[in-house]
Amino acid sequence: MKRTILQILFLLQVLPAFSQYAVTGGNGMPYLVDKKENSVIDVYLLNGLSNAKISFTSAENVMHQWYRYNRSANDVTAIQCTQNGKESFITDNIADGYGYFVGTPTDPATRFVWIIDYSKYIPVIYSLKFDDESDDRCEYLKIMAEVEAPPLQYYLPHNGNVASLQRTFHLQYTTMEWIEDSEMFVDKPVDMPLKGEPNEIVVESPLKNTDFVLSGDDFSAHFGIKKSFSTPVYEAIAVKAIGIVKQSKTYGDNEQKTSSDVLGGSAPVDITFTAYANEPVAALFIWNLSKINPATGNMEIISRYTGKVFQYNFVESGDYKAMLEVVDSKSVCKDTTQVFPVMIGETDIQIPNFFSPGSTAGVNDEFRVSYKSISNFKCSIFNRWGNLLYQWNDPAKGWNGTVAGKFVPTGVYFYIIEYTDSNGKKQVKKGSINILRSKK
Repeated sequence: MKRTILQILFLLQVLPAFSQYAVTGGNGMPYLVDKKENSVIDVYLLNGLSNAKISFTSAENVMHQWYRYNRSANDVTAIQCTQNGKESFITDNIADGYGYFVGTPTDPATRFVWIIDYSKYIPVIYSLKFDDESDDRCEYLKIMAEVEAPPLQYYLPHNGNVASLQRTFHLQYTTMEWIEDSEMFVDKPVDMPLKGEPNEIVVESPLKNTDFVLSGDDFSAHFGIKKSFSTPVYEAIAVKAIGIVKQSKTYGDNEQKTSSDVLGGSAPVDITFTAYANEPVAALFIWNLSKINPATGNMEIISRYTGKVFQYNFVESGDYKAMLEVVDSKSVCKDTTQVFPVMIGETDIQIPNFFSPGSTAGVNDEFRVSYKSISNFKCSIFNRWGNLLYQWNDPAKGWNGTVAGKFVPTGVYFYIIEYTDSNGKKQVKKGSINILRSKK
């Protein structure tokens, strides 16, 4: 007989390593809270305890002994169960705020189940309002919530320490976001999870009129009894600006280029600045174009344009800055973050002193200047008797050494180049060009 009792106790000690629990009952499916790593306790929330049932299944067909505890598994009460083969269950002794288990409390392999009757802890949202008097509403908005959410607690079996479940509420509203591929602002619904009991909520100021809806918690949502509270419609004042810049410039092969990452380069160049924002909250669009004054070193506004699209033809050298300013319809908030530096290089022109037309195709077979930031260009070619042989007005082009389709003789020819530099001054350069041709 003694040997039989010892065998039964041994089996009870090893049961948890090969077993599992299942919980049913209440209104809706019980909620198994995500366990912490290496946790030995499963916490179940039930929406009411009607028809509540905890089942235990072992790997072997042996006797099950059930216990429950209120604070620590070292102080337990044995309870009766109904067993059929490898499965047993309890129904009559299930109550809120108790832990249940089959096995031995001191066995590290023993697992536990804690039951919470969630219907006693459903949160209530009494009010939700935004603080529209704060100074930083252009950036952030404070929302004040009054929520009553009783703590959801359970006791760890081995040490009796209390642990709490964290609720998650949700704040929902609509703002706007910039879609780069389509170059437009679109509505963006926001679902902001809030851990714990919300009180003061801080959000980025919405970019459109919207109401705010607080709902929760996730446990209520699971049971289909989630409650919500909504504010009146908030009239947005925050603005967000986006500037798109497009440069219209085709470089000639002989034009001196600057980095492709830098706006500007060799003048003249047309640049179009286009403003986008979260309309209709954003109502006023202003482009300010400034340039450094070489005498003072300060940026000075040289052009101001009210509108979304601003186009400017840059012809003078210097460092510029285009800044977009967007203001809301109530003139409370503005966005001046969109700034675009523009650098226009000073005039430079390099003139060769010889070329060899008709000798080697594509290799120094045309008279062209190397240039940057020039306009109103005109180059004239003369022979030694002063006769005009050729003339062109595009600095990207040149002279191929022919007149009327025939190559001119080798020798010295003369040019006069007239142009306007990047400071708006007319310039004239005169000189000679040698035509060389290899002997065949």
